Amino acid sequence: MGFPSYKDVDVCVAMMETNRESWQRPDIISRLITSPDMTVVDLGAGTGYFTDLFSKHLPEGKIIALEPEITLISCLEDRKRKNSLNNVSILQIEEEVPGLDQLNTEIDLLFIGYTYFHFPEPVKYFRDNVYPFIQEKTVVAIADLGGENQMRHVVPAQQVIAEMAEAGFRFEGEPTILYEQYLLVFKKASVESK
Repeated sequence: MGFPSYKDVDVCVAMMETNRESWQRPDIISRLITSPDMTVVDLGAGTGYFTDLFSKHLPEGKIIALEPEITLISCLEDRKRKNSLNNVSILQIEEEVPGLDQLNTEIDLLFIGYTYFHFPEPVKYFRDNVYPFIQEKTVVAIADLGGENQMRHVVPAQQVIAEMAEAGFRFEGEPTILYEQYLLVFKKASVESK
């Protein structure tokens, strides 16, 4: 998947948590919640910023945080314990395989928050490792930076839409407008339209 390696937990937390609510728009969570008992998968959950938000917004729901990096798994476990996120499950996955086939549950929302740029081959990843293992009802939401002057590599929204279409997903729209960021929503395309 190409996630960066974070061997130092303190550096990881400092990078990912400093003033995060001021730029990462935690309010996008409310745009994705459609029922109080949703099952949400946070793919590439990192330190658990969005896992935490989903857990608090969905006390009756089930949140599954998937993360390949062991250091970030430690951050997730610490956050779960400190914030009493009792509806959260944390699973370490392989970089190239998200393990959706191992979940044994229907997924209402698959959230990819600010990690899409880490996928070296997104079409292959989503076509082979995501599409076969989610349901027709599953909403796939991709949030990421979209502005010109970012501190890291940015994948433009139109590129994400094109790549997801090639992987077999139908673009459903943008449920909110974000300054220099985007939130894109997809569902599986029918077999005929793939």
